[in-house]
Amino acid sequence: MRRLLLALFLLSPLLALRAAAPARPNLLVIVADDLGYGDLGVQGGRDVPTPHLDALAAAGTRFTSGYVSAPYCSPARAGFLTGRYQTKFGHEFNPHVGDEATLGLPVGERTFADHLRAAGYATGLIGKWHLGFSPRHHPQSRGFDEFLGFLVGAHNFTLRRDAAPKFGTSGSQNLIYRGREVAKLDGFATTVFTDEAIAFADRHAAKPWFLYLAYNAVHTPLEIDPAVAARVPAGVTDPARRGYLALLLGLDDSVGRLRAHLEKTNRAKDTLIFFFSDNGGSGRKPYYAYNTGVNRPLRGDKGQVLEGGIRVPFFATWPGRIPAGRTSDHPVIALDVLPTALAAAGAPIPAGLDGANLLPLLTAGSAAAPHAALFWRFGPQRAVRRGQWKLTDWRDFDAKTQSGWQLYDLAADPGESRDLAAAQPALVRELSAAWETWNLANVTPVWRGTPNEDPDGHPPGTVKASRKK
Repeated sequence: MRRLLLALFLLSPLLALRAAAPARPNLLVIVADDLGYGDLGVQGGRDVPTPHLDALAAAGTRFTSGYVSAPYCSPARAGFLTGRYQTKFGHEFNPHVGDEATLGLPVGERTFADHLRAAGYATGLIGKWHLGFSPRHHPQSRGFDEFLGFLVGAHNFTLRRDAAPKFGTSGSQNLIYRGREVAKLDGFATTVFTDEAIAFADRHAAKPWFLYLAYNAVHTPLEIDPAVAARVPAGVTDPARRGYLALLLGLDDSVGRLRAHLEKTNRAKDTLIFFFSDNGGSGRKPYYAYNTGVNRPLRGDKGQVLEGGIRVPFFATWPGRIPAGRTSDHPVIALDVLPTALAAAGAPIPAGLDGANLLPLLTAGSAAAPHAALFWRFGPQRAVRRGQWKLTDWRDFDAKTQSGWQLYDLAADPGESRDLAAAQPALVRELSAAWETWNLANVTPVWRGTPNEDPDGHPPGTVKASRKK
């Protein structure tokens, strides 16, 4: 009896630790489409209230320097879903130009869903895919157990089951898929996707789940849902801006409804949520995806490696684990979401990821910066951020030449208005050398981009400087 009591005494701390260890969380990643950096209330927006997204930001950590790895939809999503710079595997542009059988996230890359399904999670994608159209590029060939959404880059919001089917690489009508079959649905896409997200969470209440909820709001077309039309301020007279704000109101409502359902079903405390946009807002005419998004106080738009194209609203919440009400100025990137989620799930983090595990920063307030530097390449455009400094060589939509290297102190000048390259030549040489070293691991794009992205078929010098795919 004495030996048994001694054994229980010695084991009790281990048993208590095991009992206190949190269960694996559900993982919810909500991605908006072309959302302006400055359009949410918590980011300074005042045109319409966004109480639910503001509350999500307040419930955890809001990153004031949260980035995506490309200023365009598909490559940014390819980076997020793999945790790797997409330029390392040739997914540099939207998959719109070339042989459809080869267009899409290269099949050798493991996705977020692949990793989490292997860890025992139910995996689902609702909304926008935009990472390939062929059967082998389909979401259910890339680790997702369930899929409801569209495969292309944009989709109309008003869904009618009796609409004549139409398909294109930039938009579609009535081609929402459930799995691999066309689904005939009625409703407004934002609401339909939220209904499906709630149903997914309920279906998988008995096991942990990963849901990638990829709204197409606030991307074009700028349709107005009758359910929110009366809430668009009468003083806003630009039809495009009215459409954008209506989509933003619907997005905010949907995030609030989904979080309320998680609270009601007692799952909020068990759910780690990330929210970000796939790139910045498209606020400049005549850009084809012009949606009136406001990126203030940042400069630039979707399609540019200026801050307005790559710095986005970026929040993380996990009640009881991530303290509420924090902001962080550390530069982070959507590549970080995968290793962070794997760490939270107790799953192994594979070697070779470019993202960092943010849990030490999120849960314990670590003062250490997650990254020494962040890098971008998008066609002829390039950039590197290290600490407060950003070196960038960007291209305007209607320009035929690059800006050349420009240096900005983002701590003092987030709007990139004062080029300090001439005053800091040594720093320009240092950061440009760091970018060139990083670029050696990149490859030639697998497919060409559009003229706005890639006028010559590949970024200048990269074929010579990179390994060929």
